[in-house]
Amino acid sequence: MLSALILAAAFSPGGGMPYSPAGPSGSSEALDGKISGAETESVLEELDETISRKKDYEESLRRRIDANHGALLNAVSDDERYAALDRLYDEFYQYDIDSAVFYAREKLALAAMIGSEDRILDAELDLAGRYALSGMYSEVLSIVGVMEPDRLPPEKRPAYYHVCKTLYEGMEMLSDDKVLSSEYRLKKNEYRKLLLETLGGNDISRLYVETEISLDEGRAAETISRVNAWISENELSVHEKAIIHYILSDACRRTGNEDEAVYHLARSAMYDIMTPVKEYKSLYELAALLYGRGDIKRAYRYITISVEDAVAANAMINIQSINSILPIITGSYARQVAGSQRQMLLFLVGISLLSSALAVAILFTVRAKKKTAAANAELREYVSLLQESNNMKEMYIGRYIDMCSYYIGGLERYRSSLRKSAKSGGFAEVMEKLRSSDFIDRELEDFYAQFDATFLSLFPDFVEQLNTLLQPDKRIENKSKDGILTTELRVAALIRLGVDDSVKIAYFLRRSVSTIYNYRVKMRNAALSDREEFEKQIMRIGKIE
Repeated sequence: MLSALILAAAFSPGGGMPYSPAGPSGSSEALDGKISGAETESVLEELDETISRKKDYEESLRRRIDANHGALLNAVSDDERYAALDRLYDEFYQYDIDSAVFYAREKLALAAMIGSEDRILDAELDLAGRYALSGMYSEVLSIVGVMEPDRLPPEKRPAYYHVCKTLYEGMEMLSDDKVLSSEYRLKKNEYRKLLLETLGGNDISRLYVETEISLDEGRAAETISRVNAWISENELSVHEKAIIHYILSDACRRTGNEDEAVYHLARSAMYDIMTPVKEYKSLYELAALLYGRGDIKRAYRYITISVEDAVAANAMINIQSINSILPIITGSYARQVAGSQRQMLLFLVGISLLSSALAVAILFTVRAKKKTAAANAELREYVSLLQESNNMKEMYIGRYIDMCSYYIGGLERYRSSLRKSAKSGGFAEVMEKLRSSDFIDRELEDFYAQFDATFLSLFPDFVEQLNTLLQPDKRIENKSKDGILTTELRVAALIRLGVDDSVKIAYFLRRSVSTIYNYRVKMRNAALSDREEFEKQIMRIGKIE
């Protein structure tokens, strides 16, 4: 199991070691034929659904962690304590690097106390591996620099060579000096070759390393065939699927097949979330590809999740990689939101013009009533036009509400200063603003004020008419300041506009569905006439019979 865990790292950032959880293996992931655009869109929708359940997968991990904590507390021997610490280390492996480091240190302290050289070596290699992913290269060198690989037990050599490969891979990635970068690459390749020599002939870990080498040597098409042939004969765990799909995505990109690369990255990201891990590459690399294809909304969502996970896991190499693409995606999203804002402004102007047209129509209708009986036919025509204008008014208001609601939903994930903070490398500030709701709260307040003003300009006596439908002691008093409706009155206003779905009303007003349901029940119970007819009566407020 040690070598499998080590080499599963070949395609995680900086050579990080993915954790493959226990559990039933999945079915074959090999694909026959070309992947269609419909299949790619379908898997992106699957990924979105998986992301919506992200907290459920993390809760499952927390339960496993709690169970291992309990085993640690109940351990009665040093062997049991060490085994429990080792399991906790595995659980935190790619989920929280700081916690993994903590348990590696606890393993090291216990091994030193009981004087077990084998366990001391095991704990030191675990610690060095996690240090490498945190960018603590001097600490890694202080551990592996005193080790002599020829004198290590054969079963420990893969872990040693893996740590050394990870070390020089990270140093190559972060070095700005071309000469040093070239030296680090040679070191990485040297340790990768030694790593390959320590592996068995039919081990998935060997497949990971061999495909990494073949991709570096430009044999991408051969890699795809090799991987598909291998997985068609083997079953994979959830996280092994994540790594296999990442290999295939890398190979597809190198052959110029971007559509299939998107498909495999989406699959890889989905399995990363199901494992779950927070130290990964797939999701933020997928965000970069989707940005290039014009899917700015998804790209922004995926890069935001990647930032949160990288910071939570303290995966410094991931943070460096994300930092190179974050300002580009957030900047594009800002421009897209600004375009939506301009479109909303056009809707507002259109509604204002429509309101003016309605006022003129009403004026003509009143004057027509004063004419002689001979003008009754003309009056009926005016009334017909007025009814048609009334229908147009409701249609445009409905579209205006949909647009505004969509725009506010976008603003909820956007913070105006995020791009500036990201460019300066201030991830702490980025995360603080991502968590803040001050901006969207202000936007919502302005939006609702505009909605109230527009609605009351079209139905100026709506509150009074609504109260005539209610029992005298249960009539609604608008306690808010002039021109601003209460939430209960906004519920009634939306019903008047034809929005009768509680889920849609809850989304529009940013309230829970149960809250909206309670408001509707309360008003129906207060109705003067048949409570089942109450909302239909609301729909007739302001209409000309």
